[in-house]
Amino acid sequence: MLGLANKKTVTIQPAAGKDSAVVLSTTKTKKQNMPAKINHKSVMRKEFRKMAKAVKNQVLAHENA
Repeated sequence: MLGLANKKTVTIQPAAGKDSAVVLSTTKTKKQNMPAKINHKSVMRKEFRKMAKAVKNQVLAHENA
């Protein structure tokens, strides 16, 4: 998602060169005026069920915060 209208966004993309890894990217709300520091990216290399659960928990935590 694009963070122009929303302060908090979550994106999930496949990791480059990795078969089962994804990149989970979230935006930080307190760094809105610093474009270089606004995104927090983490690479997840777990098995599918664990990764799906971790992504779900991140989205819910990000949504409720």
